[in-house]
Amino acid sequence: MAEKDIDTLLSLTDSKYRLSVVIAKRALQLKAGAPSVLPTDVRARTQNLVTQAMRELATGKLLLGENLIDDQRFQQDYHRQRQAQIQEQMRAEREHERE
Repeated sequence: MAEKDIDTLLSLTDSKYRLSVVIAKRALQLKAGAPSVLPTDVRARTQNLVTQAMRELATGKLLLGENLIDDQRFQQDYHRQRQAQIQEQMRAEREHERE
């Protein structure tokens, strides 16, 4: 982890291993489409989701055990959103076939 705020991040947890797990989970959530708490201009500077997750934690807007998205709820929301996208695609295809 070569982030400049590493000391701040390490103070959030009891070990660097727990911090690594939290950052990895948040990076996976971002990859799956979870909304970022960072401003758009900051997000545009990096494509690395691990760095983005670290910066989110360093801002203080996400706190361990509080504002991080619950994995089970995130998965449910993601599946609902994905099902809605698939249904919309199917509806669009049906309308295209009618034309």
